[in-house]
Amino acid sequence: MRTIRKEDGFALVTALILLTVILGLGLGLLLFTDNQQKASAREQSSEQAFNVAEAALNAQVGQLARVWPTFANKNVAVKRCTEGLSNPTNYCPPKLPLSVGYGKLSKVACPAGAQTDAWGSPITNQWTTYVRATKGGSSYFNSKTEETELEYAPPAEPGNKELENKLWVRAVGIVNCRVVSLVTLVSRQLVSVPFPKNVLGGNWFEVTNSGGHGSKGIVNGLGEAAEAGEVGMRCEGRTKANCEVFENNPKTHKEQFENYKPGPPTPSPVLNEEQLATVRSLAEANGTLRSPALGNCPTSAEELSGSPAYIEGCGNLSLSGNGTVNSAANPGFLVLTEGTLTLRGSNTWYGVIYVRNPANLETGIVKLGGSVTVYGAIEVDGKGGIELGSNSVNLVYNPEGIVNLKGSAGATPTRNTFRVLPISQ
Repeated sequence: MRTIRKEDGFALVTALILLTVILGLGLGLLLFTDNQQKASAREQSSEQAFNVAEAALNAQVGQLARVWPTFANKNVAVKRCTEGLSNPTNYCPPKLPLSVGYGKLSKVACPAGAQTDAWGSPITNQWTTYVRATKGGSSYFNSKTEETELEYAPPAEPGNKELENKLWVRAVGIVNCRVVSLVTLVSRQLVSVPFPKNVLGGNWFEVTNSGGHGSKGIVNGLGEAAEAGEVGMRCEGRTKANCEVFENNPKTHKEQFENYKPGPPTPSPVLNEEQLATVRSLAEANGTLRSPALGNCPTSAEELSGSPAYIEGCGNLSLSGNGTVNSAANPGFLVLTEGTLTLRGSNTWYGVIYVRNPANLETGIVKLGGSVTVYGAIEVDGKGGIELGSNSVNLVYNPEGIVNLKGSAGATPTRNTFRVLPISQ
């Protein structure tokens, strides 16, 4: 009994018990800390994925601001963009800024069963962007509907300007297997471009024959407009006698110019560089930009159609044809950035002709002959002039092409449409 009552070794047992408890608490605390670190890493990866997705989305919006995808330029519009698909001609986000800004993010091999993008972007892509046309013009994003919709506008209703000018951009960012999807509705910004409502504007003009049929002359300054268009000549370096020349087969001004209405000199250049850039951007989107670089310099008058049609670097153009360019319902607006334009044959032209004349040539920049009739207006910059001569009425004033002149001012996200999508969308 005395041996049983001895308490030798009790302290050791107590110490072992306490050590076990402390060890358990330590392991629990270590596990908790590890879980917190993993959660923090996941949160950091999600934040980085959000930043990558947002950067890719903004870069894609920037590309849409450069050139808006339409049926006319659908060959360069893309359905899906990644770093591997990006190139200088397909209007994907440029890969260099994104790779420089986010190139140091660690990449890991994602385990089997890791979450993926709902639209099929591989988890090996750091970023992916999608461009889709709106369905019915709705500002509500429907993932299943928009996933299969066309990647360029207009989707199914040609002529619906509301649909033509809106696109969904969906961007996906993936960092350390964390996937974040963003979406916003992008609106194309079209601006009216001011242009003088003259029937003729330049430094000088000359009527090279009497033209007309019966009592009709070369120019009808009223046409179907509510008010006659003005004739505004700058006459720089010229006298009145060789600035507005009505001779060669003399008729009075009234006979050669019906509803002749002199106006103040038109400023030169009519469009400044910024305005010209907006017009060019819209022509590029509409597929009516022509240049040697694109290999599509016009060879006939019919190839100058479009509103706007923009011709650069194609030199002096002497074109003929027997067709109709544009239409009375949809008149065009032609911008020729350099060179001269001679139209012959029996074309009927609906729209405005504007020639920049950067070389400041003093010769005839626009020449109308044959049986060409322009229903619109003509404007020439610099010291260049306009030569009119035909066996029919050369020019009938119609300001519709001027009124309808627009340029592209880029594209911007629509307010209240930016949001983070659920994993399933």
